Amino acid sequence: RTHLMLPETYEVNDVAHGQLAEYAGVPKGFYDRLRNASEDLQVPTLSEAQPSESPLFDVMLNRLLESKGQDTRLVRTLDGKARAFLSDSFSVDLDNFDVFQVAARALIEAGLEPDNVVSCEVTERRLYLKVVSPKLEATIQPSNLHRRHGEHYILKEPQVVQAGFVLMNSETGLGSLCVQQVVYKLMCTNLWIREDAYRQRHIGRVLEAGENGSVYRSDTRLADAHARLLKVRDHVSSALDETRFRALVGKMQETTEVRLEGNIERVVEVTGRKFGLSQEEKSSVLKNLIEGADLSLWGLTNAITQTAQEVESYDRATELEAIGGRFFSLPTPEVRELAKAA
Repeated sequence: RTHLMLPETYEVNDVAHGQLAEYAGVPKGFYDRLRNASEDLQVPTLSEAQPSESPLFDVMLNRLLESKGQDTRLVRTLDGKARAFLSDSFSVDLDNFDVFQVAARALIEAGLEPDNVVSCEVTERRLYLKVVSPKLEATIQPSNLHRRHGEHYILKEPQVVQAGFVLMNSETGLGSLCVQQVVYKLMCTNLWIREDAYRQRHIGRVLEAGENGSVYRSDTRLADAHARLLKVRDHVSSALDETRFRALVGKMQETTEVRLEGNIERVVEVTGRKFGLSQEEKSSVLKNLIEGADLSLWGLTNAITQTAQEVESYDRATELEAIGGRFFSLPTPEVRELAKAA
């Protein structure tokens, strides 16, 4: 536990610990090592209120926080835990409940229903809402060239995809409120997230708080937040625009014609290095690529989004879906480098 200048004592979760480390200017790796070893590393204290020895981690962090003087911070709590340590200008008026209400109305206006939500989750880091529209559908035809097994070609079936959007929000300072275009493949439920998006940072007016630390609600702040939330509805419509969907499908179709000419293990290694995949993730991508029997750029991006379904962390799964989506906007030279494992 880390004791802050609050009316109560809260257990600090990993997200808040990361933000405390950044605020205190302590490298996260060192911070975590000292935190984990703090029970064995103690220093004597001279305080009458604390006559016993205190863990070195507590002493270090408290001294660093004290050195900040009168700087004010926002500590977000839930269920007895401090879940975020943020600036006092962080907007608390773009919270998950408010965002979800706007998203639900946007869903209805788009003619969609709860059944069209293919995935949703609230983690310590973010809110996720992934929605697909059956009204916008297209077919990707994988290339059947260069796919010989013995003397026979392996014929790849057409793959049906649908348009959709993902809404993401973070109450804990780990991402903007954003709406992004997605494509969903029906056959294996792979999902790609496109990079370009509407983003709204959680920065607003400096918060005013009472003596007990509670935040005052201001009419001006609420009006500003309401105007920003209304933009979510507009960007949901944009993500479901048919012209944008057809353009993205065209880029997806182009990747089916890009053959992976380099050594397959080397292709996966280069891809993993470029997009920051772990060793375990690279192994999964290689397995999925071989089992998919599609040695094209389309097969590679499918292998990555398939891996997204196999990781335990929902946050990381979503990041992998976004990595898969980046293949459709790569410049031609980078595509060639990947295909040749250069």
